[in-house]
Amino acid sequence: MADGNFMLRDYVSSNSYYKKIVELDSVKHKNLNALYQYALTEKYLGHYETSRDNFQKFIKLAKDNEKFDDQRRSAGRESQGCDLGISLRDNKDVPEFKVTHLDENVNQPLTEFAPTLRDGNTLYYAAWTSDRVVMVNKHEHYADFSRIYVSQRNENTWTKGAMIAGGVNESSSHVGNAAISADGETMYYTQCLQDDYQRMRCDIYKSKLENNIWGAGAKLDSKVNAEGFTSTHPALGRNEAGEDVLYFSSDRNPGKGMDLFCAKINADGSMSKARSVGPAINTKGDEITPGYDFKTNTLYFSSNGQINIGGADVYKINASGGEWGQPQHLGMPINSSVDDMYYSWSDFDGEGYLVSNRGGGFGTKSETCCDDVYKVEKSRLYLAVKGFVQNMDSNMKTIDNALVTLYSMSEGKELKNVYATNGKYFFDLEKENDYQLVARKKGFEDYMKTISTKGKRQNDTMSFDFPLIMLPQMLSKVGERIGTVYWEFNKDYLTDGAPDTLNRVVGFMTNNPQYVLEVGSHTDAKGTEEYNLKLAQRRSDAVLRYLASKKIAKFRLESKAYGESKPVELNENPPGTDNPEGRTKNRRTEFVITQELTQQQIDDAIKAEKEAKSKPKKVAASAMSKVESKTTTAKPTEMKTETKSATKK
Repeated sequence: MADGNFMLRDYVSSNSYYKKIVELDSVKHKNLNALYQYALTEKYLGHYETSRDNFQKFIKLAKDNEKFDDQRRSAGRESQGCDLGISLRDNKDVPEFKVTHLDENVNQPLTEFAPTLRDGNTLYYAAWTSDRVVMVNKHEHYADFSRIYVSQRNENTWTKGAMIAGGVNESSSHVGNAAISADGETMYYTQCLQDDYQRMRCDIYKSKLENNIWGAGAKLDSKVNAEGFTSTHPALGRNEAGEDVLYFSSDRNPGKGMDLFCAKINADGSMSKARSVGPAINTKGDEITPGYDFKTNTLYFSSNGQINIGGADVYKINASGGEWGQPQHLGMPINSSVDDMYYSWSDFDGEGYLVSNRGGGFGTKSETCCDDVYKVEKSRLYLAVKGFVQNMDSNMKTIDNALVTLYSMSEGKELKNVYATNGKYFFDLEKENDYQLVARKKGFEDYMKTISTKGKRQNDTMSFDFPLIMLPQMLSKVGERIGTVYWEFNKDYLTDGAPDTLNRVVGFMTNNPQYVLEVGSHTDAKGTEEYNLKLAQRRSDAVLRYLASKKIAKFRLESKAYGESKPVELNENPPGTDNPEGRTKNRRTEFVITQELTQQQIDDAIKAEKEAKSKPKKVAASAMSKVESKTTTAKPTEMKTETKSATKK
């Protein structure tokens, strides 16, 4: 009863029977396999602490029994998965994704699987709508077959699924696992035949869309379909070398369960011989249902051989330098304590789909008997800042229509601004970013505030009020910083957002012609002091060229290169580790008013600039003599004499 219910994925019933066996065997421990299965069903039910304790008990009792070597290693991995499940379950952060069960237009009481979008509004999936059996030569065979269905998006719902027309569904075998090319014209899918013991063996087929009808599929050759083995779960993607491939799952490596393979798609549409994707992905367990996001070049797959939180879990992996990295567990709620498969995500569409037998489905035989289709969407982490602009010299009364501006420090640009109606402002913020807020009002000093959303994992609306100080009449701006631009690492060209700040500086200098501006550039502490001084100077030069293009007179600009000598944040954390956020803030150019000129000084400077421009440019005789010296046949000592003579002339 325990084993039968386990095979039917009725984990509540199988767990109760395994528990009885374990209790009856609590002294002599003759049935260690039942203890292992009991721990496994506890895990499938999400009872991670109890499951972990029983896996540890199994490891201890089976340590001297060679026939349990594989199960003992598996129990260690399953126990680690329990720890992961506890950590994910107890995490209070807002999850990155939300998972929604599709309604009865798609999901029915039996099994739905392999959802895939042909376009943003057309969902293909497979379904098995009947488990009725008939007797064939004294063996039970399913009387009905799985078929591929299609549903159309109607605003926020899907229409009732209907079998796709054409030749794909017309075979006397189970059909499913559609994978559709980017142009929507080619479909790869599987046909599966059942043996006398209800075991399935599958092959991959290819169909073409003609006159909006899918034609009868053609079976792929032995480069993909290995004789005598199952080949299933096709998915289009790129391999670790960036080549277009067909991914699929197969049991052709005996003793290793289902593994992922890929076959390169040649220019003419033919396939090269399939190969294993390698040990970075494949384990002794089952790796199945690959999916690929072309925008992020991410391969998704499900596995029960990796550290998991129950059954098959979804993982993602990326390639770098022609090699696969490490698989990453997708966490909850994408993964659950039971089977989670057929994950597909489109970063372009911002949504994905998932198949799971988690609780809450439409299955009628048990809570976890049957697979249903779920939609996956990113959860919004709601972050914001709000507050009031107030008059510090008037009992903190609100200041109406002050301009509050939000800047991204990481991007070095202005994001948005708002006039504080009745003194009130509000901005939505993005996660993992540093911001600067600036409040301005004529007759008041500007007020700047730096805030950060880095590390925030829960919804949060921060509050900050701006207490502005009234300016005395004709108060000098000398010593005041009127702007800052930020630089990318080791770069001396202006970022896309820099002109926003520079144009405000230009506006100030144009409206206040009496001031002299210091353009002071800084770097972080990477590199030598000498190099950073030169880098800082190049940054100042880039800014000066921009200001000159806006007709700001040279005599009103002072260039300073400080290099790494005046950091505003630590370049390294106290333990000596890198502090990239601090270094980002140190890579800056600040604009500080250094002098207020009299009108006489301004007039004299303008006159001097005009006289300098009016003087004719002379060709230096020394330069001419150098050109001549290249063509003469005189000896070196003579060339020196001629050059000196020409220079004197």
